[in-house]
Amino acid sequence: CSIFPSFGQKISLEALERSAATLVIVFYYITYINNIITFPARNCMRSNPPTMTTEYIHNFLLYLHKNAWTIILILFFGYLCKIYFVEPFLSEYQAKQSYKDATNPDRVAVLTPDMRRVRAKQQEIAMQRAIDAAEERRKKLAEEKLRKRVKSPEEERWE
Repeated sequence: CSIFPSFGQKISLEALERSAATLVIVFYYITYINNIITFPARNCMRSNPPTMTTEYIHNFLLYLHKNAWTIILILFFGYLCKIYFVEPFLSEYQAKQSYKDATNPDRVAVLTPDMRRVRAKQQEIAMQRAIDAAEERRKKLAEEKLRKRVKSPEEERWE
């Protein structure tokens, strides 16, 4: 079971609560890491200048810290828009395109002779199976008659 629902899956209230709790924990740790990175810089004279990577991380974490809820809300509403508006529209559009392509006169004209040839072959196979099945039924019926036939005393004597 995943913490976050997969795309295309409707969100239940429990999944939303799990996702929100997870995001709150993630942003708590981001804030914690941000405090660890910026703590020495706040309390001491900068004897060691920070590297570019540290400053990029610091700026990124500050940006996340300032805009975390905005990012969460944008992602949430984007996900809802995808589920309730974009996916139904795309599936309807694809269904219309599929129907349009399937009923295209040029395509149907090319496929019709092929379809007739395949159906004729299927009919031949079905007829052969029906003939074989009828022959088999006749043989079984003849064997059954022979097996159930009551023999006359004369026939029994000669056996």
